[in-house]
Amino acid sequence: MPQQKMRIHGQYVKDLSFENPNSPFLSSSKAPDINVMVNINSAKLEGTKNKEEVNEEKSFHEITLHIEVKATVKDEGIKDGVAFICETKYCGIFSIENLKELSEEEVRQALFIGGPTFLFPFAREIIARVTSSGGFPPLMLDPIDFETMYEQQGQQQKSNGSNSNFN
Repeated sequence: MPQQKMRIHGQYVKDLSFENPNSPFLSSSKAPDINVMVNINSAKLEGTKNKEEVNEEKSFHEITLHIEVKATVKDEGIKDGVAFICETKYCGIFSIENLKELSEEEVRQALFIGGPTFLFPFAREIIARVTSSGGFPPLMLDPIDFETMYEQQGQQQKSNGSNSNFN
């Protein structure tokens, strides 16, 4: 199996929002229920394919780690029970070298496992800071096993007879 080489060329917050709809009336001392949704998208950046001196192809991709957190509490004084909603799209620009020697599956694994694994700690810190700035204790998301997530998505697609991209 050829060795893949993946490099990051930049990372950034593409979108960030925090809603605190019941402030300053949030008086519940109950711990909120936390619901976390994670999606991963990859977009090939056009016009970035080139031939290196050693005749290797390089492909550039923007990988987006989209995390949405909704905290709810069961309290009669809180409208809709929403304590806060935090959403971020954290992106990285990655290149994959030795592209001609890699299978489509190896490229997908690099994009949907390697990329998000690199980006997650940075997105996690942003969410912790934003929730703290919103008047809540910093929300420290549990680590995510992107390899298991990728495998589960693949099994789900096989059972549905779908070959669509991993999201």
